[in-house]
Amino acid sequence: MSVTIVSLIKPLFTKGVTVIWENRNHIKLFFKTKFGRFKNMDIRFSLSGLYRIQIPNTNKYLLVLNRRISNQLQPVGGVYKRYGDDSLFNKWGCRSDNSRNGLDVDQVSSADLRFIVKGKYVIDVLNWFDSGHERESEPRREFKEELLDTNILDSQIFQHFSHKHIRRFSKNLSWSDYFSCHEILTYDIFEIIPDEAQRRALIELAEKETDLEKGYAIVSCDDIEQLRFMKSNKQVARIGQHSKLLINQSF
Repeated sequence: MSVTIVSLIKPLFTKGVTVIWENRNHIKLFFKTKFGRFKNMDIRFSLSGLYRIQIPNTNKYLLVLNRRISNQLQPVGGVYKRYGDDSLFNKWGCRSDNSRNGLDVDQVSSADLRFIVKGKYVIDVLNWFDSGHERESEPRREFKEELLDTNILDSQIFQHFSHKHIRRFSKNLSWSDYFSCHEILTYDIFEIIPDEAQRRALIELAEKETDLEKGYAIVSCDDIEQLRFMKSNKQVARIGQHSKLLINQSF
């Protein structure tokens, strides 16, 4: 009898170990969302890539105005886009952001990786994201849209550039008062590695007088820490919390 019981239990045990091993990078989330109180809750995802663009030989950084949030400066970059068909997202019952608990969706933001799923699908989403399949893997598109198409930087000088991935930062199941739901926020941080012509262009940009109407600002490390951009001892713009990731801080 004992041999029979063991033979029945062993496959279940083996399968359980395999599942845990396959999800080892998200083990705490696995139990919270597969079996815990978050299983049937709505969880909002926002999965992004950001550029750290530091002015050479300074402790200053290039930020741009947010296209959706008025008077907020933030790093170049933004939410990744997904490609391919909708089969997986339909399987997860994925819902796009909306004006009530998100930033809504328009033609520009279509296919953005900002969406809502039930907690039981959180691990499936993260494993898909980690695989890198059928999605953007770097924020070059945003770099072009925010800096080159706007003529903030010279499109000839910055047509090609090098970068390196610094780190990935995640906030898991944090409550958002703004969106009235729990969120999973993931940011890949990349650093621009300028060549000599690009270094000179960034230095020259920093020497110009700041004009927010042009859509950007050169801010100091102190500005980012205080989350506000000051001009003539007056706050002229706020700085998004996630900008702190550029200076190796959390938020």
